[in-house]
Amino acid sequence: MKILPFIAGVILTTTSLAQVNEVRWCGQQTAQEKLFNRRPDIRHDAAEAERILEEQTAEYEGNRSGDSFIYTIPVVFHIIHNNGVENISDEQVRNAVEIMTRDYRKQNPDITSVHPEFQSITADCHIEFKLATRDPQGNCHTGINRVVSQLTYDGYDDNMKQLSNWPRGKYLNIWVCNDIDGAAGFSNYPSSVSASWEAYLDGIVVRYDYVGAIGASNEGRSRTLTHEAGHWLNLRHLWGNSNEPGDPDNCSLSDNVDDTPQTIGHTTCNLSASTCDGTLDNVQNYMEYSYCSNMFTYGQRARMRAALTSTVAQRSNLITEANLIATGVVNPPLCVAAFRSDKKTTCAGEAVTFEDLSYNAITNWSWNFGDGNTLEGSNPSLHQNPVHNYSAPGVYTVSLTVNNGASSLSTTVENYITVIAPGMIDYNFSEGFEGDWPNQFFTVDNQDNGLTYEVTPTAAFSGSKSLKLRNHGNTNIGTKDILYTATFDLSNVTNPQLSYKWAYTNKSASSNDQLIISYSGDCGATWDVRRTREGLSNLMTAAATNSQFTPANTDQWNGESLSIGFENWLTNRFQARFEFVGRGGNNFYLDDINLTAEFPVGVQEIKPLYALGIYPNPSSHNMTLDLIMQNSDEVSIIL
Repeated sequence: MKILPFIAGVILTTTSLAQVNEVRWCGQQTAQEKLFNRRPDIRHDAAEAERILEEQTAEYEGNRSGDSFIYTIPVVFHIIHNNGVENISDEQVRNAVEIMTRDYRKQNPDITSVHPEFQSITADCHIEFKLATRDPQGNCHTGINRVVSQLTYDGYDDNMKQLSNWPRGKYLNIWVCNDIDGAAGFSNYPSSVSASWEAYLDGIVVRYDYVGAIGASNEGRSRTLTHEAGHWLNLRHLWGNSNEPGDPDNCSLSDNVDDTPQTIGHTTCNLSASTCDGTLDNVQNYMEYSYCSNMFTYGQRARMRAALTSTVAQRSNLITEANLIATGVVNPPLCVAAFRSDKKTTCAGEAVTFEDLSYNAITNWSWNFGDGNTLEGSNPSLHQNPVHNYSAPGVYTVSLTVNNGASSLSTTVENYITVIAPGMIDYNFSEGFEGDWPNQFFTVDNQDNGLTYEVTPTAAFSGSKSLKLRNHGNTNIGTKDILYTATFDLSNVTNPQLSYKWAYTNKSASSNDQLIISYSGDCGATWDVRRTREGLSNLMTAAATNSQFTPANTDQWNGESLSIGFENWLTNRFQARFEFVGRGGNNFYLDDINLTAEFPVGVQEIKPLYALGIYPNPSSHNMTLDLIMQNSDEVSIIL
């Protein structure tokens, strides 16, 4: 019986790294069946391509003179995300590529746990995967693309692949998304997408939490890409060309590999299982659903390597020396010297962790932290992502020089780190942005180096000025502009309150900017979210408009007072931050940021102020004082 190719997928839920409590697979709603149902005419093309590939595989297996040559596959990841958890880190992607190569080279640590029955046929497939360092135009690249799209929630949608797609004859495309209708991943056989018009479908789709073993994923899910790459290299499941493990009828099917025993397929790690012809099942094979996989066989190696040398779906072009040079897998270029840190504002004596973002193939790092301290060396664990303590307050310029053995690049960021002293400000602080800006009471982290907080005279809740974030023309979804306060000494006060005024509106119903208010009691080492406001729910203060928003009067402002009662915040290192996340909305304004508290025990207590503004400040002549009380009472104010 002629068996047509299909797409294989599997999902599971783990309760720990060692235990899998549920296994499901894609079933009839696979992308393959959708494709064939949409284009019935290509069934014949797929069957013919499969026939050719099987003939080439048989020829390769009969002549394995080059079987030990290492084939390298250039890889590009496309992270399709909606600014959610699916926007995984570069580190997680790199970890996934390392695991794929480790598994295909038989370098996985758990290879020693292969059942004795199969130890003699565990194969080093001599196949490696490497992130591309050049894009299709030859430009320097990290091999990781990021695209914001709602399609991240529908990984079976072919349109998702067209958002970012590199030529399949040069790269293995891997798309990472949030959901695939419950599947962990899926891939096509080469014969399924052999026609040139189907090239954009060629590659692997995988859920974000099944990529690598770190970040959003874990060790128990880390072999999903190893499994899916097997399908991409023409391997079937061990029980044959179906997606129904455990079905007794699978004993009549074949995976077309001589040294893998016939099996009905497994969703648990039963190493003593013998389900078809009396021989022991190879439950630990990567093409099983057992989730204790750790091996390929020699027969599977030959079949995958045959697919890589076949012209079907342009696989043979991937491994040519010319393509490895063109994609930057061979002689990767030194493209960029760059870095970031876990914080840009900190207190004297607090640790700052720097992260090297340079690429590619860096072998040496030289850091200058701007305070007279430097660090240089070639040990990645010591020199790539160093931790540095600044002992004195100040504003410091940081430099990094990287070298890949052939060339070097440098970058310097002026005034990169602001180091402040603990307890810079006592309680009862008021800022109406009527004076100088920037000032010593606030620092701004402009993460995309675009437009950020600036004082404007065109709008204010009180006085004549406010702080404005020009967000109307921002099309870079997910950008963050963070306003940090200096440190407050709240170690001996009661009932501290943070109050502020804001004005904002949407451009359209589809935009959903965010304002996130967070507190820290340890000078920014850790942050606790105190309030989150979103454009579609509780951030808007005026009617939506597609024009530049400027609040016309105080009716288009809102305000609130947030308590600071948690004991971990009541220190001399308290800070607040206002984090604005741009998602296509309109302009945002802040005014009258106040921190008030009751006096320490033993001192005459005064009712806390809701808002106190003095402007202009400083002044050598007339000043205006605005006072809004939470309670009616007599007060005494001393300037």
